[in-house]
Amino acid sequence: MKRRFSEILCFLVLLHFTNPFPLLAQVSEDPYWLVLEKGKQYFRNSEYGKALNAFEDAKRKRDAVYSKMQKDWIDFLSLNEVRALGDSLSKLELFLKDKPNKRISDIISEIKYQYKDTVIQDSSQKIISLIDQLRIYPEVEFWIGEVYRIEGELKIALKQYERSLSQQLSVENNGFTTVIRYKIAEMHYLLKDYLNYEKVLINILSSDTLWSADTRSQSFIRTAMFKTLTEDGINRFLVLYRYDLTDVEPAHRKLGFYYYTTGRYDKAVEHLTYAFLIQNTLLIKEIQRREYGYIFSDYTQLLRNLNRYVDLEPFIVDIDYYKTNYYLAAALFAVGQRSTAFSLWTILSKYEQAEEWQKRSQTQLKKPYIEPINQQP
Repeated sequence: MKRRFSEILCFLVLLHFTNPFPLLAQVSEDPYWLVLEKGKQYFRNSEYGKALNAFEDAKRKRDAVYSKMQKDWIDFLSLNEVRALGDSLSKLELFLKDKPNKRISDIISEIKYQYKDTVIQDSSQKIISLIDQLRIYPEVEFWIGEVYRIEGELKIALKQYERSLSQQLSVENNGFTTVIRYKIAEMHYLLKDYLNYEKVLINILSSDTLWSADTRSQSFIRTAMFKTLTEDGINRFLVLYRYDLTDVEPAHRKLGFYYYTTGRYDKAVEHLTYAFLIQNTLLIKEIQRREYGYIFSDYTQLLRNLNRYVDLEPFIVDIDYYKTNYYLAAALFAVGQRSTAFSLWTILSKYEQAEEWQKRSQTQLKKPYIEPINQQP
């Protein structure tokens, strides 16, 4: 079955890069957005061939919708009486009050729904290029990449994610852009392209001004943070500081693990501290939401509180919470900050929920060591 799917996948790959209207015989009458949702459902049900067909169909349908819209708009602007109005969209709208045209009014409504007035710039001609942007479909390119990723076609998946990112940036730089970048980083890591893996994660962190900004105030906060952690310990650190920029937490965490593995311990401490702070900020806020009057004062007590909420376990696993704790301690130990390192290991060593990281912390307390450097993690 796997071999058969691979043969189908190769065929679809060829269609994807050579045929702008793939699988016409299988095209449904559903709108493009509904076809995309059906494709996602196929994907979640592990029906990857059907998912890929649906994603390609959705892409074609969207392109067709907006290509027709663009043609109708250009044809309308070419009319002599419309050309006489110049490039003013507001004048054109006044014109439509006297001579209604439902199709053109619908196009204007669509553009105003999709774009702010500052983007439209009261320009009839500008709408032509804005419709051109709407023809692209970054989300569907992303999901096509997901199909190739799940089937192990990592290089094709990477190209799809990069195409999705390029299209998304031409439309808007938002949260979805970050999601795509994380997928691109993952592909580089799996393909053992560690230089680009690091580069993409650092690019994600450009939005983290506390980490990246060179202003005096930000520099002061950073210095004070690390000084508090290493001199005053974990409890004081988490009493004084909160940081909940969730989008960058995975980048800090992944870079921290990567830098520790490759022997760059100062950088590992830096990024794992940010990850540790963000993770615990989110958990403290969640406990405060559930327990009226809760005020953080002790890290060991925080872990005990977490143990009472079984529903938080998936989140804790997803963010590699205990692993982050362990490697923050390991990185601190590697740069000579033994007190804080041993404090973290001691807490983990008594916490059964940490499982592997409890055992490894116990080992470190008996005979501390720095793991061997691995340039190909």
